[in-house]
Amino acid sequence: MRVPRTPPVVSAAKAPKAPKAPTAHQAQPNGGAVTSVGPDHWPPGSFIDLLPDAERVALLRAGTPVRFGDNEILVLQGDVGDFLYVLTEGKVKVLVSAESGAETMLAIRARGDLVGEFALLDAKPRTATARAIGAVAARRVSRADYTEFAAANPAVTGLIFRYVLGKVRASTVRRAAERTWGARGLLAQELYDLAAEHGEPGPGGVVRVPITQAELGQLAGVAVSTTERVLKEFRDRGIIATRYGATDVRDMAALKAIRFSEEDRSNP
Repeated sequence: MRVPRTPPVVSAAKAPKAPKAPTAHQAQPNGGAVTSVGPDHWPPGSFIDLLPDAERVALLRAGTPVRFGDNEILVLQGDVGDFLYVLTEGKVKVLVSAESGAETMLAIRARGDLVGEFALLDAKPRTATARAIGAVAARRVSRADYTEFAAANPAVTGLIFRYVLGKVRASTVRRAAERTWGARGLLAQELYDLAAEHGEPGPGGVVRVPITQAELGQLAGVAVSTTERVLKEFRDRGIIATRYGATDVRDMAALKAIRFSEEDRSNP
């Protein structure tokens, strides 16, 4: 299903306070510069981290550097998928819209991840929308750019399918967990993973996760009322603190004790 496209802006730098999705993105001077392409620079498990050094450098030189402001759309559900993004800075949230227009959050993607690769690989309309969380920098790689890159680096084809299958596997594990585990375990697990993978460390060991209570419930597959009840318990116990647009994790050890174990999350 297509969702309405928001009005275009010239660039993220000139965007209004609440920027919307542009119809075309302008490359910024030095916007795609990568300060390091060493193996330790990219988060473990990200697509860029999977690549050998030569292929990593080649991909980070492919396409066009682009920037997005907070809440700008990178890809839109229902659009033709003739390009993908390689995230080089920032985070995006992946959302799917129902016929009613209600959005459900599916995942967060961060530095080193790909966005929009499913539609590029299968030539079908995009199944989800990706929205920037704060400032985001990326490389926009067209179908032609990707085809040239893959032809010059044949080993990449296997790696991208490994990366895509990893996303499918994670979705399968989540669906199985939603049918097996209670709301407390699901929410604790989701918060723990988000804090570990996407959290922003703060004073006193607090880790800030850029996600609302409603989005957390969507990710965990837990109803809104139940999410509010469980998070209130977590707040009362001093495990978390909630604020506008974010959740502060104060006690990772407590979340780890509540969440369901790695052994129980094995893929069926």
